[in-house]
Amino acid sequence: MGWRGTLRAIEAANRRAARDAERRWKADQKATIAADARDAVREWQEHLHELVSLHVNPNDDVNWQMLRDAREPVSPMRSTKNEDAALDALDQSHPRFFDFLSGGSEKRRQSLIDAVAESRARDDAEHQKSLNLFEQEHADWQTDKELATRLLAGDVSAERDIISTMTSWADEGLIGSRLEFRISDDFLHAIAHVHSDEVVPAYRRKQLQSGKLSETKMPVGERNELYQDYVCSVALKVAGDLFSVLPRDEVFVTCAANMLDSTTGHKVDTPILSVQFVRPTFNNLRLSAIDPSDSMSNFNHNMKFAKTKGFALIEPLRPLTD
Repeated sequence: MGWRGTLRAIEAANRRAARDAERRWKADQKATIAADARDAVREWQEHLHELVSLHVNPNDDVNWQMLRDAREPVSPMRSTKNEDAALDALDQSHPRFFDFLSGGSEKRRQSLIDAVAESRARDDAEHQKSLNLFEQEHADWQTDKELATRLLAGDVSAERDIISTMTSWADEGLIGSRLEFRISDDFLHAIAHVHSDEVVPAYRRKQLQSGKLSETKMPVGERNELYQDYVCSVALKVAGDLFSVLPRDEVFVTCAANMLDSTTGHKVDTPILSVQFVRPTFNNLRLSAIDPSDSMSNFNHNMKFAKTKGFALIEPLRPLTD
């Protein structure tokens, strides 16, 4: 082959390599686009699922009677197991023929005596650690016993103490911006300031056969129904959490959202759902299988909802202010 033929062969090989590289790049791009599309669709689906399943997997109820009647922790006894083992080793030590190689029997005996002191110190450290743990357990026992005694005696201030530690609920995700409580001897009313309907995406996502992502506008009715399920899921979640930590058999939950007031043109916190939850009925619900909106029919509640318009202002079952 002459030099021109060699050049042509080189050029042809380069063109083939370039085409192969381009095909690989396009394949990689297509795979990346498909993977991104799958991730986007999965994230969208997971978000919608989380919105309407906040109430699923409730916490176990606190057994306040067991906490009230729990026995006082007993202070730990000091153990001498390490020192005893070192003393046994010392007592059983005898001069050996090869002791002279390591400095003599006296040196070996002194090391055993030192080991006794070190073991005693280790016993002291372990005992101090046990004492520190006991002191914390005893403090927790005393706090729990006093709180349980107050709660089971119907002390409303004890409920306030517990609820004051639960204000982080709304800061942890989708429940809303904040929770407020109205408490008296007669009733407990939780007011959940839920997210606006913007928490529900205004679009649908799916992956096309080509692997690309498709986004289309979600129908108004479908979006409103998802938002309704979200609000009802919040109400169920709050009620379930309250039942789990308080010995009440009835709680009121009102959900309020920031909505447009057509009389003023401004957005204001508007009550859109109010429910009177009772423990026996709530405990009989199979929370993982219910439709949150449909489940409201099990309880006395106020809700005005239209698929085409969404929620409307309602009168709460209990006043929002004291």
